[in-house]
Amino acid sequence: MKPLKTSDLFWMYGLAEYFNYIKHPQLEDYLDIKKAILDGNTYKIQKLCMQEVYRGENEFTKEFNRVIFSNINDYEFLTHRKVLNYISHCIDDDFLKRVSIWSAQCEEKANFNDHFSRGQMKSKFWLVDELKNILVDTNLGTVVQYGGWYATIAYFLFENFNIKQYYNLEMDSECIWIGDIFNYPQLNAGWKYKGIHMNVNDISFKEDKSFQAFTQNKQEENIELSITPNLILNTSCEHMDETWYNNLPAGTLVALQTNDYYSNEQHVNCVKSIDAAIKKYPMQEMYYSGELDTEMYKRFMLIGKK
Repeated sequence: MKPLKTSDLFWMYGLAEYFNYIKHPQLEDYLDIKKAILDGNTYKIQKLCMQEVYRGENEFTKEFNRVIFSNINDYEFLTHRKVLNYISHCIDDDFLKRVSIWSAQCEEKANFNDHFSRGQMKSKFWLVDELKNILVDTNLGTVVQYGGWYATIAYFLFENFNIKQYYNLEMDSECIWIGDIFNYPQLNAGWKYKGIHMNVNDISFKEDKSFQAFTQNKQEENIELSITPNLILNTSCEHMDETWYNNLPAGTLVALQTNDYYSNEQHVNCVKSIDAAIKKYPMQEMYYSGELDTEMYKRFMLIGKK
């Protein structure tokens, strides 16, 4: 594996956003770790070393100390997995443990920095909060996410809502197995979560608002699914044209996000403002419209019925 640089660990800022959002009681402990590893803060390094002394020696003691001192003289030793293993050793949190376990199988393939950036994390929490404000109850029924990447947002939706089924429709086949591994508790619960390799622009809805999708089980047998969404979620509108939206049946509940991050070469369909987003994705009933400043770009969100 290619040695890491300081910039490869900027996902630690995204985790800081998470701990701050949930008001984690060990937020300050996490910030100490971040300052030691990313900034090489000698006071925080000394503090973390003393904590390891008090904990007593274990099978990871040598590795943890190298992680703590990595910014000073040993940075090439680091991997995402080793850093996450150390953080999980210090911080008690279910989401963090999920990410740490996931990294053991996916760290060479998954894009940690982009996926857990501050902007990405803020956008996830923003969506969850506004859905909670809008919905009368917590029942989301069947959620279909368009272009969901690794679909880590599913974790927060399962935590806050009652979900019957969650399908992540992705064109990138690599993302399917990576997302399935991250959401393994729901995947193993009768496919309460499942990633499906398909182009969302090719979906053809029937009169009953259902559509057909195809995937494979562990035995590589072809499985045909009939899916009737209660919520369409698309937080990747900037990556695709409006075909997916135009194909949705009238009255479909949609939550979508786009942005004005034109300088990203992967973004082919940005908008300049919330008004431009409203014009591009017209809804008969608008429940929420707003924007979020992520410092690098503005993200725009609409929730309503097409």
